[in-house]
Amino acid sequence: MLRTLVRTLALVLATVGLLLPIGSVSTASAAPDNFTPKTGATFNSPLGGSSERREIFRKVMRSINSSPKGSNINIFTWNFLTSEGKDALLRAQKRGVRVRLLMDDLNVKSVDNPPFRALRAGLQRGNKKVPAKRQSFARVCDKTCRGGGGAAHSKFYMFSRSGKARNVVIQGSANFTLASTNNQWNDIYTHVGNQKVYDWAGRIFQQAVRDKRAKKPYADRNFGNFRLMMFPNTGKNVPDPVMQTLNRVKCKGATNTASNRTRIRIFPDVMRNPRGNALARKVKSLWNNGCDIRIGYTVMGIDTGKILRSGGGRGPVPMRHMVQDTNGDGQFDNYFHMKSMSIVGNYGGDRSGYALLNGSANWSGLAKVSDENLGLYRSKATTQRYQEHMNYWYDRFSGRARLVFGAGRDAVYEDGTQVSPGGAVDPFARVATD
Repeated sequence: MLRTLVRTLALVLATVGLLLPIGSVSTASAAPDNFTPKTGATFNSPLGGSSERREIFRKVMRSINSSPKGSNINIFTWNFLTSEGKDALLRAQKRGVRVRLLMDDLNVKSVDNPPFRALRAGLQRGNKKVPAKRQSFARVCDKTCRGGGGAAHSKFYMFSRSGKARNVVIQGSANFTLASTNNQWNDIYTHVGNQKVYDWAGRIFQQAVRDKRAKKPYADRNFGNFRLMMFPNTGKNVPDPVMQTLNRVKCKGATNTASNRTRIRIFPDVMRNPRGNALARKVKSLWNNGCDIRIGYTVMGIDTGKILRSGGGRGPVPMRHMVQDTNGDGQFDNYFHMKSMSIVGNYGGDRSGYALLNGSANWSGLAKVSDENLGLYRSKATTQRYQEHMNYWYDRFSGRARLVFGAGRDAVYEDGTQVSPGGAVDPFARVATD
């Protein structure tokens, strides 16, 4: 039933992405670019002009257009739905770049998706005079690529060369779609020039290409001041990295916050099911212990919401529903798609610690068994930048209570009030709910 629901929602979301303008002329005949991607975080906003909306999309596109002959592009995206992206990848193949793209099968089986079909066919035609080792493809995975269930939900982009940069790995919350640009707030973090990161991500991608359950689906690698992880988060004695991160927090004694309390900002997009409940109980405990916490979400299960809003201790955890109904039709048009958490304070035994968790994984049971990418960074500058970004938007989402999840009798408002049953409009019809 859940998979059928997700397929239906994907169809609607894909249609929205195709119909909305992107505020830019086509790049179908664009000449090769001369762009060099740089290390660091990138954010976009569906509000404002083309520059704000296309910040992430532009970085990916320019990295593609700056990939030279003989280089490689590997892309793993839950959904690929962009004619501009299709044209750029076909041009790349034509100038001698090997292009390989993976996507979840529901986004072509349940959605017409002309850009993906055209990309797949075009890459096949372009392979006719290409050696076997340099052939390109666009493929789908049934459920996960590296696991036995869930979805192929990862979002990472790899470029062996782009401009003057080598070994580029971009990971975050952004799919290669127009909806990720026009309807969602997203983030990515770019690694440049790190051979170990590139090789490790390449091995994960190669496992995914086989579309078979990996011997060890959960992969975790420490690279010094940051750590990268790939789900499915399954296997014997495999810890939940989000819970691991929360367990390293102490709420008082911070020396890098004015209040001496550890400051946590949580934007999980989706937070529900037993896994979401377990994480919610931990967050509630940290709140009661004195942590400074704010949660910005798009989808929250009723039980999860009850845990976070419960009385006792310091009372409800501060939360905001990060969605917009721009035209008043009762359906959410814009929403936060980030899956990030920033921590400033007493963390991991460091009273002036910094930690940033980002990637593609929601705080839900489906994410646990799906292909996902996560990064855990200990950089002060990166963590502060994310926390400032999260504070900025949290402060701008206020006003009357919004729906939490679903429609009709299963829906509640932020204050816990039950929605009248029988509602004809599903506010989440345009939102991917996991």
